[in-house]
Amino acid sequence: MRFIHTSDLHIGKTVSGFSMLEEQEAALKQIMDYVKERQADAVLLSGDLYDRSVPPAAAVTMFDAFLTGLSEMGVTILAIAGNHDCGERIGFANRILEKRGLYLEGKLEAPVRFVDIPDQWGFVRVHLAPFAKPAEVKSLYRCEGSMKTFEESFEEILRHVTYSPGGRDILMAHQFVVNQGLLPELSDSETRVSVGGTDQVEAALFQPFCYTALGHIHGCQQIGKNPVYYSGSPVKYSFSECSHRKSVLYGEVGENGRITLERLPLTPVHDMRKIRGRLADLILPEVVSAADPEDYILAVLTDETELLDPIGTLRSVYPNIMQLKWEKWAVEQDDTVIHDDIMKEKGPYGLFADFYELVTGKTMSEEQEAVMRETAEQAEEEVS
Repeated sequence: MRFIHTSDLHIGKTVSGFSMLEEQEAALKQIMDYVKERQADAVLLSGDLYDRSVPPAAAVTMFDAFLTGLSEMGVTILAIAGNHDCGERIGFANRILEKRGLYLEGKLEAPVRFVDIPDQWGFVRVHLAPFAKPAEVKSLYRCEGSMKTFEESFEEILRHVTYSPGGRDILMAHQFVVNQGLLPELSDSETRVSVGGTDQVEAALFQPFCYTALGHIHGCQQIGKNPVYYSGSPVKYSFSECSHRKSVLYGEVGENGRITLERLPLTPVHDMRKIRGRLADLILPEVVSAADPEDYILAVLTDETELLDPIGTLRSVYPNIMQLKWEKWAVEQDDTVIHDDIMKEKGPYGLFADFYELVTGKTMSEEQEAVMRETAEQAEEEVS
């Protein structure tokens, strides 16, 4: 059985006010091309299909076109809801859609629902475990006692799984999976669903499966030594993902459940990257032309003097600049409390001088001191 595994589409997402629909449409088109090229039997979509529980109309239209295109190829489509999705909306009319080979599992069932996909050695059984919180699992499985962690809830889910007689089982899940407490490589665009480690699920739980198709983490990676994989998102959604090479996973399930995997690269319309330097240097023609100026840009300015409309200046040569930051030299300070008598003693100028040194790591120049003294004196006169 041949499959394509992807997740975290987050269709409809915006980044720094920029719609990512163009990027998402291009990625989905490439995924469809891979499905056709590799003659995949199934496409596994492991959650966070949309970015919001109530997605915008354009996002729904795009996802509908994607599913329709895949369905017309005759491929089996298996999708589960993630923590960003509304399970009830994802699972709407799923029993009717099954007749077209489209399985949309929005809400967890007890036991976990499975789909058998035939191949030359019999069939591969794919188990669909959409995102669910421990309280939901406890209620669904009518568990007694405490169930506070996601690992406890998943242990309960797996106790009721109906495994295939041939041992060729794939699990689709949307969870925060760790390897002996070691966290996966994270990105800024991911949302943790709890604090204190209660959302962590150990990869060892998935030992019975020949492949675990995970969603939730945006970087493609294997968790542990067994075939437990995050496909990663097909599009970059934060500048912490600049170094990512986005892809989908193509897999084949052999006669004895042995998995062979290959990463298939995805090419963005506009890449996401960081630039750093003085404003005057960053807008030099030779610097701008060194890479695609229409990339999504995070600019880190190293100028120490005030600039007039730096974002506008950068946007004139980098039209898709998303963020602007200033490089600062923070000085480590012990936590202190500034009392009223100290504030009165220092006065506005003295407090600002301390603040300036704390932020920049330097003292003000004579010219800056003169300007600030004059400003502070004028402020005190207006107050008095």
